Amino acid sequence: MTPRASLAVTLSVSVDTKRFTAAVSCLNTALLGIIVGIYAGEVPKIQYLIGDERHLVIVGNVVLFFGMAITTFIFWPLPLLHGRKPYLLGALALALPLQFPQAIVVTILLVSRALSGLVLGFANINYVTVLLDLFGASLQSKNPHQEFVVVNDVRRHGGGMGIWLGIWAWCSTGSFAVGFQTGAGIIETMSADWGFNVVVIILAAALVINILTPETRRSTYRKSVTEVYDRDENFITRRVSKGEVKLHLGTEGPKYWFEEIWAGMKLTVFMCLQPGFLVLALYLGWIFAQVILVIHLLGSLLSRDYRWHPRHVGLGVMSIAFGGLLSIPMTKAGVFSRERKRAARTDSMTFEKQVTWSSHLVRRCIFTLTLPLCGVAFGVSASGPPRPFIVPIIFAAAVGFLSVLAIAECVGIIMESFDTSDLQPGVNTRHRLQSMAVQDKRRRTNYTSFPRVTAGIFASQTFAWMFAAVSIEVCGVLTRGIGTQLSTAVTAAILLFLTVILTAVLYRYKEVQVIPHGAFGTRRDSAAWEQFKEVAKDDWKAVIIGNPSGKMRRMNIIEMGGLSRWTEIRKLNHLVKDKGRPSPFVN
Repeated sequence: MTPRASLAVTLSVSVDTKRFTAAVSCLNTALLGIIVGIYAGEVPKIQYLIGDERHLVIVGNVVLFFGMAITTFIFWPLPLLHGRKPYLLGALALALPLQFPQAIVVTILLVSRALSGLVLGFANINYVTVLLDLFGASLQSKNPHQEFVVVNDVRRHGGGMGIWLGIWAWCSTGSFAVGFQTGAGIIETMSADWGFNVVVIILAAALVINILTPETRRSTYRKSVTEVYDRDENFITRRVSKGEVKLHLGTEGPKYWFEEIWAGMKLTVFMCLQPGFLVLALYLGWIFAQVILVIHLLGSLLSRDYRWHPRHVGLGVMSIAFGGLLSIPMTKAGVFSRERKRAARTDSMTFEKQVTWSSHLVRRCIFTLTLPLCGVAFGVSASGPPRPFIVPIIFAAAVGFLSVLAIAECVGIIMESFDTSDLQPGVNTRHRLQSMAVQDKRRRTNYTSFPRVTAGIFASQTFAWMFAAVSIEVCGVLTRGIGTQLSTAVTAAILLFLTVILTAVLYRYKEVQVIPHGAFGTRRDSAAWEQFKEVAKDDWKAVIIGNPSGKMRRMNIIEMGGLSRWTEIRKLNHLVKDKGRPSPFVN
């Protein structure tokens, strides 16, 4: 075999392994939804068997979601210290025996569900992060949206998330409908304990598959080389440190594992203290809660008002999953022009002057504003007979379709706004060391986990689990109190309110200077020249990203946040003072 043929075989094998690992990660995400959905589909039968007149059985998924929210918020940095497979395999192995005692009495059931939530949270923190390990926190395509293509940009090294982001978004929402249909089909012909047996079989199969799946966070990628300058002895010491999150906030790595956890919680809180990101995280979490609520309300409507058999109820709820599947191709960059029609000469040309049907702004406004309207339409159509049953089913499918688009778009915004991997010291040599602070010149790190992006995603997931728990608990109370229609209307009204705020947050209303005066050459003896001479001491050089045609850039509230990539660029260019927020790049 020739060397070229051997290289081709090696590359094909690595690409296939990468795709297999990504597919397993998406299946793991779907597994979580299926487990929750099977339980939701079996709730009526379980209530009948144990005589639950106080509707306590439905609280099972409530405590499971709260358990996942706790684990996700607190423990997401741990796989960066010890690897992903120990936590993923351990969580799946511990979730297996927790399924058996759930069919005994209500008290044990609720305790088992709560423990299952805490355990599955350790698996959840390794689902979307595996995709980040494989493809990077980037949507960089051939001609990316509002960016100029730089071949050496480290954000492009993973190849970009591409359509995997849409697949993951569907697995995180549509899988609940699949699980609900499975649970509803089980209780029609079999006893309720078969649902837990099916979950055990699924967990066992997932455990075997994950054992065979390669580890994406190997020991090499769990260590950061750190150089520390000793002022007393006047020399530089180099050591290998674990704990990328703590190193992201300072120059010292964690000595104990709980220090990394504390650093992760701090970074998550710092992310949420940015008003723009907080709105985005709340919006993303509420979309997830609305999908869960629509699944429960549609199942209740078809069962109570239309008198459908359980298996038919499950098939009706599956419309949400089918609607979400249709949206997956549209999350790819080439569809609806995230990948632009032609390459731009400068980054300012990526801001289109004209608004066309395929422009990014129009596409985003259409599905974000249509989603709450479809929620309202579902509530209006959920009045029961004599209204045809197909009407609420179609609107539920529309909710599933638009929810997947919205989730993929929001995660993409987080990656675009907070991926600073190309700015960190020691990662991209094309950025001059002179543009960094003194302590950062002497510090070398090789971050691989995208701490800000990961913290942002898990912050939104924490909101999602909490909102989902509340929506399940409130769903029954509101449905019995004010009816299905008003319950859905309230949920859609909240989403519409968040959509309006999010639209305002995403609108680029302000021109902000990102490149200092004199970087492109300034006339001597002018005020700009004097200002540039003041900051350009010690051979300092400005950081210039892409091929800009000017010093200003239009920004929105998210991009002006204290931890956004553009704020870090402005800090490196001495255009904004650090107000005490942690930054690994400047003093």
